[in-house]
Amino acid sequence: MKKAALIDLISLLLVFWTSWHLKVVFPVDLQGPLVVISTSLVGLLILKKRGLTYRDIGFISRTLNGKFVNEVLQVSFLIFAIQFFGILIIGYLLGSPNPGSAVSNQPTTLIGFLMDIFFMTWIVTGLGEEFIFRGIVLKRLGIIFNDTDYSIYLISGIQAIWFGVGHQSQGLSGILITGLIGFALGVYLLKNPRLGLWPLIIAHGLIDTVVLTINFITK
Repeated sequence: MKKAALIDLISLLLVFWTSWHLKVVFPVDLQGPLVVISTSLVGLLILKKRGLTYRDIGFISRTLNGKFVNEVLQVSFLIFAIQFFGILIIGYLLGSPNPGSAVSNQPTTLIGFLMDIFFMTWIVTGLGEEFIFRGIVLKRLGIIFNDTDYSIYLISGIQAIWFGVGHQSQGLSGILITGLIGFALGVYLLKNPRLGLWPLIIAHGLIDTVVLTINFITK
């Protein structure tokens, strides 16, 4: 099991970084989607090959009720707090993060903006990134390190480094802040496995939607 999990992670990493280095071929605004989509497809192949279900990686069926909404708000607040204090502290020490490609290449028309929010923000970023990092990567690392109370922080830290470095276009400050968010989400999910991925996906989408909406309006 550990050997298979390690092979899966290496496969994901190879596709992730190979896709990233195809940036010399693809336009800047397509680099992020290319990386996430290609890595997600490999993740889907891994699920099929290992005989895993979506539930096995955190896609747990949830009821849309007050408890679920509260969980989404908690995760949203966690992400916002890390971004806010990260920009204040890390931004002060190392300089403000560079605008991500989602911001710098944002469409200027209303229709383009709405399509960008739906596809890029919710499908590619919210769903895709959480599926890869807090789904496949986190679960595969859990098998390698036995997913105990003592390894939660190690597992979360490894996937957080990968997650943060994957946002290198935002500079060192952006890498650190994004990595801290990835670490916090990993710990949160591993300590509360019954929550599943949906609160994280929705919170991720909501925060990015707010940021991009503000950027679109102020433009």
